[in-house]
Amino acid sequence: MALIIIFIIIAATLVLAAIFLIPTLTQIRRTSLEAEKFFETIRLQIVPMAHDLTVVSQEVNKILQSVQRQVGKTEEAVTTFRDTALRLRDFEEDILHKIQEPLSEIATLLGAVGRGVGAFVRIFRR
Repeated sequence: MALIIIFIIIAATLVLAAIFLIPTLTQIRRTSLEAEKFFETIRLQIVPMAHDLTVVSQEVNKILQSVQRQVGKTEEAVTTFRDTALRLRDFEEDILHKIQEPLSEIATLLGAVGRGVGAFVRIFRR
């Protein structure tokens, strides 16, 4: 008799466990189906997103290369401008040295000629 009661208690416990497991298993099934749909949606969206990221990264790479080329060209232009300014200053100094002395001599000569002509004119006026 005690054995039958134990079996009835075990059977009732199993029935109750089955009753409580049915909604839990149903919810687990629904959740797994929703997760499957979610992962399928993600899978479908990952391919275009990965392609877009690849395109964007290639564009960024092209832009960076262009910027690097432009920076290089700008550095060359600045260097060329600096070198040209230095050469122009040297040229100015050379011209100044080459022309200043002869011009000074010409001015002195013209002044002397002017004084000589003035002296000559004064002598003839007397």
